[in-house]
Amino acid sequence: MGLAERKELATFKEESLGPKLAELREAAAGAQLQFTLDEASFTSVGAIQMLPNGILDRLIDDLKAVCVDTIGKEAVRDGIQTVHVVHKEEAGYTLDLTGGTLTVRAKVDGSLGSDLPGYGDYKRFLLRTL
Repeated sequence: MGLAERKELATFKEESLGPKLAELREAAAGAQLQFTLDEASFTSVGAIQMLPNGILDRLIDDLKAVCVDTIGKEAVRDGIQTVHVVHKEEAGYTLDLTGGTLTVRAKVDGSLGSDLPGYGDYKRFLLRTL
């Protein structure tokens, strides 16, 4: 990770992460979710800049949809403790939920098409998995 990437990551953590984490927790029915990054994998400024809108906003919207009723709220609170994001160079994305960690592996600096989970993708995954 170069200097530009370290600066962008620091800016993300200082300016964006706190408010987005609060939104994420509210969307998850108050679950005290943690958010972690495989920081070493974020080798481009573009990938870091896409985190708020390309990853977090979509997850927040889908969590709101999953937590629309008591069953969904309980499933999220019981099933997810951490959201972990890994940037990968290959196209496409995968979602995995193991041991309370929802792992998103995506080409975060890729196109908004098939490289990132779209609106509804997290919801469909969580409804099948939780």
